[in-house]
Amino acid sequence: MTLLSCRAVLCATLLLAGCGGTVDDGQAAPLTLTSAIRTVAGAPPCPAAPNSLRNITSVQGSSRLSPRAGQLVTLRGVVTGDFQQTSQLHGFFLQQAEPDSNASTSEGIFVYLPSGARQVARGQYVQVSGTVEEYKSSSADPDRLTRISRVSTISICGVGPQIAATILRLPVAGNKDFEAREGMLVQLPQILTVTDNHDLGRHGEILLSANGRLWQPNNDPDQRDAATVNSLNARSQILLDDGANVVSPAPVPYLSASDRSATRRSGDTISGLQGILTWSTSGWRIVPTEPVIFAQTNLRPLAPDPVGGTLRVASMNVLNYFTTLGVRGADTLLELSRQRDKLVAAIAGLDADVLGLMEIENNPAALADLVSALNARLGPDTYATIDSGTPGSDAIKVALIYKPARVTPLGNHDLPPTRGFLIDGGLRPPLAQHFVARDNNATFWTVVSHLKSKSSCPSDPRSIERDRGQGCWNAARTRQASALAQWVSTLVARSGDSDVLMLGDFNAYLDEDPVRTLEAAGYVNLLRGLPPAERYSYVFAGQAGALDHGFASKSLAPNVSGVAIWHINADEPAVLDYNTESKPDDRYAATPWRASDHDPVLIGLALPVPQRTPP
Repeated sequence: MTLLSCRAVLCATLLLAGCGGTVDDGQAAPLTLTSAIRTVAGAPPCPAAPNSLRNITSVQGSSRLSPRAGQLVTLRGVVTGDFQQTSQLHGFFLQQAEPDSNASTSEGIFVYLPSGARQVARGQYVQVSGTVEEYKSSSADPDRLTRISRVSTISICGVGPQIAATILRLPVAGNKDFEAREGMLVQLPQILTVTDNHDLGRHGEILLSANGRLWQPNNDPDQRDAATVNSLNARSQILLDDGANVVSPAPVPYLSASDRSATRRSGDTISGLQGILTWSTSGWRIVPTEPVIFAQTNLRPLAPDPVGGTLRVASMNVLNYFTTLGVRGADTLLELSRQRDKLVAAIAGLDADVLGLMEIENNPAALADLVSALNARLGPDTYATIDSGTPGSDAIKVALIYKPARVTPLGNHDLPPTRGFLIDGGLRPPLAQHFVARDNNATFWTVVSHLKSKSSCPSDPRSIERDRGQGCWNAARTRQASALAQWVSTLVARSGDSDVLMLGDFNAYLDEDPVRTLEAAGYVNLLRGLPPAERYSYVFAGQAGALDHGFASKSLAPNVSGVAIWHINADEPAVLDYNTESKPDDRYAATPWRASDHDPVLIGLALPVPQRTPP
């Protein structure tokens, strides 16, 4: 590569002579070099082009792919973003100084310089010669990035005219709205919301959305149909990229450098975002060219919302709490200690009298280990366990812990018969325990469940268990929900006590078949009593929804004094969890925040004095 400078070339003489190629704007007949230069107001002169001089718009074209892919071209424009040395993007963005009259053609493009040597700076007017390439980072990518590669010559012509940011508003009408601005300096003037931060620590990315956070279509607060929500979600989001293009960046971007406890929660907002619109593997993104300032509009709730009543019953998915290392949870003793400390802080903050747990290792040791640590913090015998042994054949199980000072188990715990019981074919059965309140002898059943996951669809495309809009295995979960209701009815009939509270991770959103099945069986979904914006316990692919539920029997529902979802996990970046790998900027703290990936559900009960003495 050679670096030419107009200061060393008699550019004016060359221009007056009319030598050095032609300009094709993609709209009209080619112009002479001299006349083309004179139409760019305020642009300094550049040397003669070594090959065909093109406008950036003619290279980008008006469709997804460049009409000039594979061609050698020379382009002129203003550098709007410089990522040659400060980023693994290895290059810079160039935008032609004057827009064309075609709204479907972009005026910006990325220039790829893998050598890493700095060639240009932001604001300079430069001339670049290289090959037009449609870059596709993997065979699975749905789109491509038009860029200039194999650069042969860069000429710095001087300071360029100022480029005004093009306004981009979400939701866009379609993908063409992004294509028409690919590589350009843009500004999104509206308020955007953090709707996903899962890859913040891994790739320096935050997913932003217009009109608030994105909702899972089967959990929509406005009760719109799924097709409408899916379409709007796809058009309302864009990635905020730190521009570093490295795995596990340090420091973690968009977190405070001075406050090690700082977070960046889903629900936080930003306005006036400005940067370069570009594309990479996971979608359209903004690489900022100005400081990014967030508003902390979703502060951490220091405690669950009040639920009233005289008893507190809760459930929490503990994200694979395994004392056997290197299986599904912690890989090392350090990670186990960090995981334990976070879970203890979260459980202590819930202050539940009865607590159902999901994703405990399927042996007595893991539950005993967690409760031992909990009692070490809260005092001896604060919590006791309902030891179900090793039920089912899955690696994980559900469990119950309780405060002996507040409730007493009535009889032994109950597990359903695995024969014919369709909870994963009996792999991880639900757990039920009859309790009596110590203050007034009121009794109630607590049933903890963890229905089959939405992942790992069967390979047969004809299978009923393929994702038909409610995730994989929806039919299985629906059968499980029906079997669950039938089994609980036998517990009610045997005990004569119809007050039942079912809790757990049902792996089904509010408007999906398993939830409807339990509601049709006569159970009240307590989350429907929350404000619509609070009905979520999980964020997946930037969409919020409730997988964790509380169902009350008709006799118990009037005695439910309150419901809360404590948003300590789903809104928090995964980089704050207990894991130690791939964290050069480790922000771990022994707090409840990101103790798991699911938010816990808390329910208050105000049980009346019973008319009869419990057995």
